[in-house]
Amino acid sequence: MVASQSFSSSLFTPTNTHTGSTTHGDLFRYTSGRWLYNEPEQLTKRYVEFDVPALKATAGRVVGSTCVALTKLPEGLYNKTFALKMADGRELIARIPNPNAGCPCFTTSSEVATLDFLRTVLDIPVPTVYGWSPDASSTSNSIGAEYILMEKLPGRPLSHVWSSMSEVQRFDLVQQVVKLEAKLARARLTRYGALYHRHSIPVNFPRDVPEAPAVLVDDPQNALAARFVLGPTVERSFWADERGKMDLDRGPWNSAEEYFAAVAKREMAWIRTFGSKQSSHGAPQLQSQRISPEAHLNLLKQFLQLLPHIMPKDKNVTFPTLWHTDLHHDNIFVDTSDPSQITGIIDWQEIWAAPFFTQARFASAFDCDEDYPDGIVMPRLPEDYDDLSETDKSRADAGLKAIKLKKFYEIASRKFNPLLFRAMDAIQEEDDEDVSLSAIFDLVGRSWIDGPIPLRWLLMQVAKKWPGLTEDAGVPCPITFSAEEMARCKTEADAWAESHQPFELLRSRLLGREGWVPHEDYEAAMTRFVAHREELNRLRERFERAGGRDS
Repeated sequence: MVASQSFSSSLFTPTNTHTGSTTHGDLFRYTSGRWLYNEPEQLTKRYVEFDVPALKATAGRVVGSTCVALTKLPEGLYNKTFALKMADGRELIARIPNPNAGCPCFTTSSEVATLDFLRTVLDIPVPTVYGWSPDASSTSNSIGAEYILMEKLPGRPLSHVWSSMSEVQRFDLVQQVVKLEAKLARARLTRYGALYHRHSIPVNFPRDVPEAPAVLVDDPQNALAARFVLGPTVERSFWADERGKMDLDRGPWNSAEEYFAAVAKREMAWIRTFGSKQSSHGAPQLQSQRISPEAHLNLLKQFLQLLPHIMPKDKNVTFPTLWHTDLHHDNIFVDTSDPSQITGIIDWQEIWAAPFFTQARFASAFDCDEDYPDGIVMPRLPEDYDDLSETDKSRADAGLKAIKLKKFYEIASRKFNPLLFRAMDAIQEEDDEDVSLSAIFDLVGRSWIDGPIPLRWLLMQVAKKWPGLTEDAGVPCPITFSAEEMARCKTEADAWAESHQPFELLRSRLLGREGWVPHEDYEAAMTRFVAHREELNRLRERFERAGGRDS
């Protein structure tokens, strides 16, 4: 999924319109921002050429009109997006994936199938696809790049009207989102992987997959559901950088345990092949430069030993689920006259059927950073509210509204979509700050980046508190650590945490996400970065020393 710079956030803010007189260069390049480091590499990942006249001609042909203007919209991190205006007044949206969007062919094929499945099988409002091609080299693709031509949804992004909506309208909107999410939670997919159309299976698709139905439905003869199959995941961590060229198990998988085992084995394969090279790519972040590849392999092997015993046993929280994990204000379209009515949901690229408990979360549109009370309680203003300044009172009022909306979302979900919070609660250790099974599942896929200490610490805590964590009664913990090992790891974990916080705070403040900044902020941001670069490098070196004490 894409974050705050997603294509969907600015569908109505053109940056470059092409009617035939301008050059094509800016249409191919990334033009929506700058990077403070590694900019040439970042731009290369987002450069894609295509035949502009052919795109306009194809768009006109699929809707029976003529394209009179093509407007480049502000870009996300993974796609080029264009608005195409037809002679009859209609508008289409064209999506062309960048080289970093995911596996060629598979990513586009799966996105198109997912949109079709959501719209026709689950009755979720998403854009209709008018035309597409997953193969840039196909003789039938005159555009010369993968593309999707889709409907421009009616209405406008929720972000455009949120500030003017009443509390009642917002609560009505929450209920609609909860009901849409309940449709996703109730869809019983049969395997873990990405959706594809049965009639347009990509090249190199596993040959055993077409025999498997994609979804269990009440009517086994349901012709709509029968059009889909589940195949390899489009999760970018299985395809990014060197992993895209490796022979990996990318699914589909028959169980959540198989999926997590594939994640661990994916990282083990990468470490064996590339771990000794320890390339930093010039990025000012932890790169585990002094960490032994063998130490990581041993940790991942220990995780695989634990895996069968720490998986949630409740099938309702581990079943494969399609879930929109970035449902923010720009991805929800609402009716122009009544913003409490949803007209569509966008940005479904990279969505795949993953274990539900790994995806379950508060919808981004209704989440907040305020202190959130647990349980069915009524959020209240602070006790010293009357003594606050007017500025602080306004801040407290806004915070209360945000918390009330989030609490309403939780209550509505527990009533109309109880599986969501059942999944969210499945691996939460509320009374134990030292152990988080959810953190273990997350760390396994990135232990080389974070270093071994966080994963090793969690594995040790699992071993230490084994009887209360596993549901396999009477089964001894398959991994053990001596008291000396635990004491040494505790010292290392404390040093790691102590060095991580100042480094991460400064890195985030200076660089944000991957060093990306808007054009208008570039000069000031670069000045700050240069002024603090020495301090950032010092903190990085301290962090790496804390994370690299491996025997």
